[in-house]
Amino acid sequence: MTEGIDLEEVVFGSPKFRDTLEASRKLTVRNEFATIEWHEDPPAIDWNFALLYASAITSAQSERAQSAILRIATACMFAPDAESAHRAAATALLERSGNHIAVELAEVRDRVPPDAWLKLPAALQMEVVRSRIDHSVSLSDGRILPVNRFQGKFWDAVGSNDWLSVSAPTSAGKSKIIREHFLEFARNNDSFTLVYLVPTRALIEEVSRDLRAEAPAEVGIFTMPWDPDLSESTRSILVVTQERLHLTLELMPDLTVDLLFVDEAQSLGGDARGVLLQQAIERTVRRSPEAQVLFASPLSSNPEILIEDAASGRRSSYFVSEAVTVNQNLIWVESVYRKRQRRSVSLISNGNRHQLGEIELAQRAINIPMRIALVAHALAGNTAGNVIYVNTASDAEKVAKAVYEQIATTGEPDAEIDDLRDLIKTAVHSKYLLADVLERRVAFHYGNMPLVVRSEVERLFGEGKIHYLVCTSTLLEGVNLPCRTIFMRNPQKGVGHPLSDGDFWNLAGRAGRWGKEFEGNVVCIDTDDDAIWPNLPVARKRSPIIRAVNTGLDEASGLLSFIRSSDEVHSDSTAEGLFAYLASRRLEGEPISELLTRVPLESEREEIEAAIERSTTESSLSAGLVTRHTGISSISMQRLLTSFRESGRTPAELELPLPEDPDARPRFQEAFVRIGATMTDVFGTPQSGEDRRKWQLANLVVNWMRGMPLARLIDQRITYSNVAVAKAIRDVMRDIESIARFHAPKYLACYSDLLAHYADELGVEPTDRPDYAMMLELGVSRASEVVLMSMGLSRTATVTIAEHIGVDSWSTAEAVVWLASQNFDGLGVPVLIQKEIATVLETAERRTSGS
Repeated sequence: MTEGIDLEEVVFGSPKFRDTLEASRKLTVRNEFATIEWHEDPPAIDWNFALLYASAITSAQSERAQSAILRIATACMFAPDAESAHRAAATALLERSGNHIAVELAEVRDRVPPDAWLKLPAALQMEVVRSRIDHSVSLSDGRILPVNRFQGKFWDAVGSNDWLSVSAPTSAGKSKIIREHFLEFARNNDSFTLVYLVPTRALIEEVSRDLRAEAPAEVGIFTMPWDPDLSESTRSILVVTQERLHLTLELMPDLTVDLLFVDEAQSLGGDARGVLLQQAIERTVRRSPEAQVLFASPLSSNPEILIEDAASGRRSSYFVSEAVTVNQNLIWVESVYRKRQRRSVSLISNGNRHQLGEIELAQRAINIPMRIALVAHALAGNTAGNVIYVNTASDAEKVAKAVYEQIATTGEPDAEIDDLRDLIKTAVHSKYLLADVLERRVAFHYGNMPLVVRSEVERLFGEGKIHYLVCTSTLLEGVNLPCRTIFMRNPQKGVGHPLSDGDFWNLAGRAGRWGKEFEGNVVCIDTDDDAIWPNLPVARKRSPIIRAVNTGLDEASGLLSFIRSSDEVHSDSTAEGLFAYLASRRLEGEPISELLTRVPLESEREEIEAAIERSTTESSLSAGLVTRHTGISSISMQRLLTSFRESGRTPAELELPLPEDPDARPRFQEAFVRIGATMTDVFGTPQSGEDRRKWQLANLVVNWMRGMPLARLIDQRITYSNVAVAKAIRDVMRDIESIARFHAPKYLACYSDLLAHYADELGVEPTDRPDYAMMLELGVSRASEVVLMSMGLSRTATVTIAEHIGVDSWSTAEAVVWLASQNFDGLGVPVLIQKEIATVLETAERRTSGS
């Protein structure tokens, strides 16, 4: 071919190559789903032609080129008519593309013999060797780390930039290469604080567990600001949410950060928590202007927006990776006219629809959960690696039960599943449906479940012991649950809000585990119903990152509504969070005029600025008090303070007691009532003149802080509420996550601080105030229990053994000695809790020995 011709365009301009690529797609789908009754036999593939043309585009960086190479190589490995020389050439294609892990998988699956590339001509062998060198990085501990193209580009960029924003597909290996960067930083520096910022508590545990397993022994891995060892550590990695990062900065005013990594950075668009995330990042950078700042997001079209805040002189860069390590098959399943047990199956590629054939359901589907279950089981049978995405926790339970009914037998017993079922019955409730469906290797998973249960479900699913896992939107929040096939029908994020294109493709990216599967499948059910698929997916798209702060100013009606009704009590809203953010910037000496230019009308800009000016100059509250409580406006704080002044009661009569005090429940109920009258209605609104909801929540939070086990909290709800057991279980877990661990810490900490301010006004010496934010978020009240949780024990494990702990406070070393000396079998501690304790002790021993 003549110089200047774009080989990629020539290859994709070939009708024969496009037909070959389509035939390869169909061949791999045929291998994935044996139950499809195909309309026609697969066309023959000229493997010499396919491999030659694919080899011509191995240097191309585009997504379509990388996807095509992987498609053809994978199909070749599975094709019954491909010869050994063809399969060897397919491994060379993968090697040249930097996908050595896929080659290793092919060897494990016996698709190619070990080192098949050694049978290639010498020139091709040399290419493979060169590719392995090019796609590797040398680490300071002497290891050679194999990387793909995205990981290699990241490694180069992170070494030459102060601010870096990257976007890559979910399966590109972002978490792995970020973790290696953290570990490399730790190996090469004597004193540091690194922050790994994640959007959820579930990810805190996942990331911290991986780092504890690999970090040098002398490096402290911390997950909470209350860890007693944090202030003494000179080599620290913090794995925290934006709420915990904010608290850490408040509790440790001298803390500076050397590296800040923001995972799932698209969370900046997440309403009130997105505003808080931006505020936490800005506060960290203001305190540590020399910190390296890294952002990672999946499939975003504008990662450059995240480095706009880099100071002048800071080296900054961004890139969007087109790396394809695992392909996805997008499949539509639709009804067949007048054949109620038949469904048509189509493959969608490059925006085109290709009808493949039909499947036969086991029976008629008389409701939606059954329809989803029947389609999933008809395609996947009893194979492992299947995720079903649903919209609510209730849906998850219904669909899991429907799948359970499709599986005829329980199969071989498994000790680990039996241990999990025992733990669920003990730690959650004896009638929790999860224990029942697990008997047939089915489970469900949603964010409100206890961490120890959720983590074990994830582990057993990853190991293939759980075959079907029904999930809610926790999958969109970065939880590492890759699968082989994901099934969806009417997917939403929040009730009544269909998934955006970005969320859909982020979710779809969970299908296909790099190094575990050659590809993933995304099965969309009932795509012939426009009402449930308003955003019917056709081709993978990248979506823009939109900051919640920018959105709230671009569309300022919500903010203006809050300002104009400032005398009213509002929900815990994005508008109030945005107002509080702007006011905090003003109080900290940061300009807001540039931000306010986003407000379209000048009159509205002036109204917003005037309201912020009044709130910061006319308030009797100190700047430190206002900025400490993110998301709560000084207007709301002032109303609560006024209610203290007008109550005619002393600070001692208004203060919050310890949870074990005899008057704790009525005092917390009274606090909720006062907060509800002055600050927020998230704790419920009075009905028929009574605040029954606030009484219910006061009882819950007091018992939660006292360390009452979840099972007892659920039994209380069943006893005193006229609701079904399943609903009571879900309601209690929801209230714990939403109220006890989020809203209550936020507002009760503010209540306590304002009460101290009121005492100061009266010249009254304030009493010692417990750390309610700590007790509520962790669900324990003793320092000894906090130490156990800081070591990595779940709340479930901690409260299980808490009654046997005879001291209120101890060091980490003393806790380790105590744990190692206990006869947990004799104490009746469940097996899985004992395993969790053993893991914590092994980590502590490794770190103590320095190995």
